Amino acid sequence: MKFYKSKFFVICLAVAVLLVLIPSALSIFGYTDIVRSALKTAAKPFEWCASKAADAVSGFVGVFTEYDDLKAENEELRAALEAAENDEYEKEVLREENDWLKSYLKMKTDHPSLLLTDAAIVAREAGNYSTVLTLNRGSVHGIKKNMPVITADGVFGYVSEAGLDWCKVVSIVETASSVSAYTDRGGAVGVVEGDSLLRGDGQCRMIHIDAESDIKIGDKVYTGGTGNIYPDGLLIGTVVSIEANESDRTLVAVVEPAVDFSDINATSRVMIITGYDAGGTQK
Repeated sequence: MKFYKSKFFVICLAVAVLLVLIPSALSIFGYTDIVRSALKTAAKPFEWCASKAADAVSGFVGVFTEYDDLKAENEELRAALEAAENDEYEKEVLREENDWLKSYLKMKTDHPSLLLTDAAIVAREAGNYSTVLTLNRGSVHGIKKNMPVITADGVFGYVSEAGLDWCKVVSIVETASSVSAYTDRGGAVGVVEGDSLLRGDGQCRMIHIDAESDIKIGDKVYTGGTGNIYPDGLLIGTVVSIEANESDRTLVAVVEPAVDFSDINATSRVMIITGYDAGGTQK
């Protein structure tokens, strides 16, 4: 009730009455143009506000439309990139598979009497410089302890333990490894074994070489075939240095293996020698 008796209400009511009465009176006396002009003038501020509001709404909608367009374009580019990456990955897998098959066939050509089972490296033991590895082949695949493991490059190591569907392999640079060996050029004989100091560089050594042997840097070293693990004639590596062992008057040669044990991650697949075609069995 106080509001209806206030001066503000009275003034607003009076202005409203005048706005109604004045145009009506002018219209009665024929001054419709004046009324129309006045109403148009009074409406201009409202028209301007409505126009700006419409522009704002249109701009707002335009921003979201542009955002949707950019989002759709981004999704298309992402899909195209993923497709290209998948295509490149598949090509790389095919290249690796092709290289592996070539290596396998080369090994079969060079050593036709060997029965080979391919295997993939599935784990590496970091505490052993990654030279003790786990393969995805085991007893169900005919794998047994002491079977030789090779690559197309040369001797890798031997199976030290065989599980149901896995086996562990000790490489030739491990201290637990040793194999009779000879050099191709001069026929020097000895034993290649792992050495704790050389293992970190991916190397091993050839010991018990007679001091009078004809051995030089660059000579190739092969398995001698004696013992119960490796067959004869598998490439071990290359002689990179020679020194005399004064205690027993023999020579010691450092051997760089044909398999790159300094970057063992570069090797992902190997071959296990499971037997021999010529009626023999694993040594």
